[in-house]
Amino acid sequence: MFHRLPSLALPACAVAFAGAGVFAEQQAQLPPERGADLLSVDFAAVSTDGRPIPDLQPADVSIRIGGRRRAIRSLQLISITAPIAAPAAPSLPVPFGTNAESERGRALVLIIDDDSFKAGRERPLRDAVDELVSRLSPRDQLSLVTMPYGGVKVPLTTDHGRVRTALMRIVGQATGQETGSDIACRTRRTLETLWAYLDTQLGIRETPVTIMFITGGLAGPRRDAPVSMAPGMCELRSELFREVGEAAGAARAHFYVIQPVDMMLKPGSISRETLAGANFIGSDNPMEGIEHLGGVTGGKLLYLTGSAEGALGRVFAESGAYYLATIEPDRSDRSGRTQQLEIQVSRPGVELRARPHITFAAPDSRSRRITNPSPRDMLSVTTVFRDLPLRATAYTALDADGTSMRIVTMAESTDGAKLGSLVAALFDRDGKSVSHWTATAEELQRSPVIGAMPVEPGAYRLRVAAIDTTGRAGTADYDVDTEMAQSGPLRLSSIILGLSRDGRFSPRLQFGSEPTALAYIELYGAPPGTRIASMLELSTTMNGPALVSLPLAIETAGESRYVATGVLPIGALSPGDYVVRAMVGIEGQPMTRVTRTLRKIGR
Repeated sequence: MFHRLPSLALPACAVAFAGAGVFAEQQAQLPPERGADLLSVDFAAVSTDGRPIPDLQPADVSIRIGGRRRAIRSLQLISITAPIAAPAAPSLPVPFGTNAESERGRALVLIIDDDSFKAGRERPLRDAVDELVSRLSPRDQLSLVTMPYGGVKVPLTTDHGRVRTALMRIVGQATGQETGSDIACRTRRTLETLWAYLDTQLGIRETPVTIMFITGGLAGPRRDAPVSMAPGMCELRSELFREVGEAAGAARAHFYVIQPVDMMLKPGSISRETLAGANFIGSDNPMEGIEHLGGVTGGKLLYLTGSAEGALGRVFAESGAYYLATIEPDRSDRSGRTQQLEIQVSRPGVELRARPHITFAAPDSRSRRITNPSPRDMLSVTTVFRDLPLRATAYTALDADGTSMRIVTMAESTDGAKLGSLVAALFDRDGKSVSHWTATAEELQRSPVIGAMPVEPGAYRLRVAAIDTTGRAGTADYDVDTEMAQSGPLRLSSIILGLSRDGRFSPRLQFGSEPTALAYIELYGAPPGTRIASMLELSTTMNGPALVSLPLAIETAGESRYVATGVLPIGALSPGDYVVRAMVGIEGQPMTRVTRTLRKIGR
C-alpha cells in the first residue's frame, strides 16, 4: 500500500505496510516460547519538593535482597496519574497503550489512630481529607480505617464521598493527659491492630498501596518496669514494631506517618513517670514511637494541616508514579519468607520511598498468577505484564479494493529491546477475540513491529503480548474504534505519524528532539480527477485554535485511492500531548475530520 512521492515511499495498503523496507534486515532469531520468571521490586523516587523523578536508569539504582546484590533486568516508571498534557490543556486521547501506566489509579488507605486524638480536634483532618478527595481522579481508590477498635469503615473504593461521610462520624477517643504506661498500652493495641490489618486484609501483594497513618503520638519500645522486675502489663517490645515493618513490606505499603500540627510536642508538654527513663524503663516521649514506626516501615514523617500543600497534598504528589524494577529470582526468594531489602540511588537530590523488607509469595496451585508466560497466555487474561516495557497502537485502513477493513498494529519495546515473539489480538465488548496476528521473523526485525488484522466496523480492545530475546514478557492494551470518517463517497484512514528517513516513511509512536513530524492519511472512494480540499492542523486541544495550519499534499495512489501527507514543525514545542487534525472533503462539499494525538517527550 505504498505510493512513491518525490522524496518518500509511503504505504499503499495496510498489509504491505508491515513489509516496507523501513529498517535494515537482520538475521532472524528463534522466538522464545515463554517469558522468564522474574521478580518485581517497586519503590518511589522523588525530588525534595515531592515531585516524582521521571528518568532514573538501571545504572542509577542498586538493589540488595537478603544481603545479595541483584542485577536489574528492567526499570520502568509506572505512571498512576493521567497521561501528560500540554500546559493548561485537558487530556487528549492517548496516542498508544503502554504497560508504563496504571489503569487502576492510586490505592490509598487512611488509617486514623483515634485513641490518640482528643474530641474536638477532628477539623484539620476533615479539611485535609476534603482537599485530598478534591484532587483524586475517578479511578483512584480510597479506604478509611480506624484503630485500634474501629476497623475498616470504608474499604478501597472509587466512591470517595463515602470516606467523607464516614469521617464526619469519627471523633477522638483520647481521655485526659496520658502517662508513659498509658501511651505504651495504647501504642501496643494500635500496633497489634495495624499488624493484623496489614497481614490479613492486605496480605502479600505485588502492587503498591499507600498508607497514611495519622496519630497524635506513639510510645517507643519500653519495658514498663525496671529490669530487675518482671515486665509490666504495658511492655512494648521492639519486636512488635519489627513485625509491623515486615507486614508492611509484604503488603508493598508506601508508609507515611502523619501527626497533626496542633498535636506536635511543645517544651514541657511531655508527661514522664521517671526522669529520662530511669531504671531502664524507657522514654515517655510520644514522638519516639512515631519515629520508630517510620523507621521499620521506611515511612516518611509528615505534619497534618488542612492546606492543599500539607501532608496529604504531599502524599498525593508523591503517589503519582513509582518505579518497577525486575530482577532474577534466587531459589529461596519464592518462599513466602520476609527478606531484607536495600535500595540505593546514586543520583544526588533524590529522596527514596522504599521499605526495608520484602516478601515474595510462595508458589500456590490455587493462585491465578502466570509464571513463565507465553504470548498466548498473556492474551488470555487481563493481567498487565510489565517485565518488558512495551507500547502499542492501532490504525484503521482499507485493503487495496477499498472495501475490506483492517487494523494496522504497531508495537515496540520502550527501552529499545529486540523482540523475539509478538502476538496481537482484537477483543470485542464482550471480551471475545475476533481477530489476531502473529508477527513473523521478518516483521520482528523492525521497530516498531508492524502487522495487520481484518476486522468488521466496531469498538475493540487491542492487546499486544511480546517477549524479548532475553525472555522478558510484557503486554500493552489500546482501545480502538474502527468507524471510518466519511464525506460523501470519500472515506479516510486513521492518521499515521512518523518521520522521513532515507527517503522513506518511518512510523513513530512518540517524538523527542525531531524538528518535524510527518502525517500520513489514505483517502478512498473518490473517482480519478476528483478535486479534494484539505487542511492539516496542530493544536493543544481537540477543538481549540491551531498552533500550525497548512494544506495537505494529495496525490493519486491508484484507482479511487489517494495519499495525503503533511509536515508539521514540532521542534519548538514543549513536551506534552498535542492533537493533529486533518480536515478533508471533496471541493464544494462539507469536510470531514480525523484526529490523532502526538506525544512529545523531553529528550
